Amino acid sequence: MNNVNATWVAVDWGTTNIRIWAIDSSDNVIAYSESDEGMKDLQQNEFEPVLLNLIGNWLDGDRVTPVIACGMVGARQGWLETPYQKAPCVPINIKKLTVVSTTDARIQVNVIPGIKQHYPADIMRGEETQIAGFLKVNPEFDGIVCLPGTHIKWAKVSKYKVEKFTTFMTGELFDVISVNTLLSHSIGDNGWHQSSFEKGIMNGFKNPSLIAAETFSLRAESILNGVDSKNTRSKLSGLLIGIELHATKNYWQGNKVIIIGSEVLIKHYSKALQLVGGESDSFNAEVATLAGLRYAYNELHTNYKTND
Repeated sequence: MNNVNATWVAVDWGTTNIRIWAIDSSDNVIAYSESDEGMKDLQQNEFEPVLLNLIGNWLDGDRVTPVIACGMVGARQGWLETPYQKAPCVPINIKKLTVVSTTDARIQVNVIPGIKQHYPADIMRGEETQIAGFLKVNPEFDGIVCLPGTHIKWAKVSKYKVEKFTTFMTGELFDVISVNTLLSHSIGDNGWHQSSFEKGIMNGFKNPSLIAAETFSLRAESILNGVDSKNTRSKLSGLLIGIELHATKNYWQGNKVIIIGSEVLIKHYSKALQLVGGESDSFNAEVATLAGLRYAYNELHTNYKTND
């Protein structure tokens, strides 16, 4: 890794991986690093060494470099539990950031809190930063945001606040069903069949109560009709997303949904919404994350200057 003099460091530390950007004084990305050392594989005393191993060459020993982090690093099982904000709330309130105690004096680590909702009970960590980043670019936005991933978030945003949200374990359910059930014998690790995906969406959307029967039917189809693994994989994905869209009608019907995600997930969710009569636009997840982290740093930096 080349020596880089970072003004500050942006960190997206999730359950399974960590992504880090070095930012200069003009707010430009000047270096990037990533690792599969996510929250789930680390003990509390391992977070700082992992971070320093990735950013050590970016630090100036003569000054303290701010680090702004979001995601599961602030979870109960993370580096330091960061208390949730309570919805409705702005996605990032710099007064709620938690400073982590570190042994290395070259860094000051600030962790962005997630958002909680008591009724119905729900939580998010990391997605609030993406919403903040999207709003930084689109400050007048008032509507629905969908953030697909392992745990998909649907959020109502109004007047720069997250009003309410709902989480669906669609991505995790897909992984569990395809790996740990009878369907594992019928589903490959990759491959895609678009028409099977679209058929699954409509089946799940129209008949969500039949999910247990529909999933077993996928196994029967592979045995009796020779349906290959990519068709089965695609149809299962469609079934689960279709059920999710049936359950989220109160969010997307009559609203253009902003999908914040990877290119692949944006493609799948936008097609799914189109099939059931919804509308959507998209915003890249990495761009949103970085914009949210930049917002937090700039607000924090401005606040320090004001208090000097």
